[in-house]
Amino acid sequence: TRQPCQSPSMTSGTLTVCSTGGHTVASGDFSYDSTAKKLRFVEDNHSNKTSHMDVLIHFEEGVMYEIDSKNESCKKQTLKYRRHPMELPSDAHYESEAYLGSPSKSEQGLRVRTWNGKLPDLHANYTMLTTSCGCLTVSCCYHSEKTDLTFSFMNVETEVDDAQVFVPPAYCDGV
Repeated sequence: TRQPCQSPSMTSGTLTVCSTGGHTVASGDFSYDSTAKKLRFVEDNHSNKTSHMDVLIHFEEGVMYEIDSKNESCKKQTLKYRRHPMELPSDAHYESEAYLGSPSKSEQGLRVRTWNGKLPDLHANYTMLTTSCGCLTVSCCYHSEKTDLTFSFMNVETEVDDAQVFVPPAYCDGV
């Protein structure tokens, strides 16, 4: 049986979160440091929403900053759950390997591995797809009695341009 792989230490790209019924909850750019367990997510500005999500999550410390750079304000919250959807749990069960697209046409397929498991503290099950080579998370689906969420990761790079994205802005001090 195959052991769960480790994702690269730094990744960045585009993240879209959809809920039951295909409603897009959020879409934007993410940066993730899997070693220090820090995530920054900045929602796209071209959606029709009046407020745009900009969050910095420090999973190890169990805190989330909601950042409003326009008004230079910041809210700090305690995390209820300390796992990021890009992180393949160490107890994930290997299901299968397959191609998204075509395996026989050059550059028209992506070989992925399917993993699944349970998240007892959330009363949820998950299914994750990672690339066979490199262990990049392609998607993660959570299913619980209340809701289903799908996280899709696209245009993923194995680097973060600016490590400062993981540092709360100065106006977050003292919140």
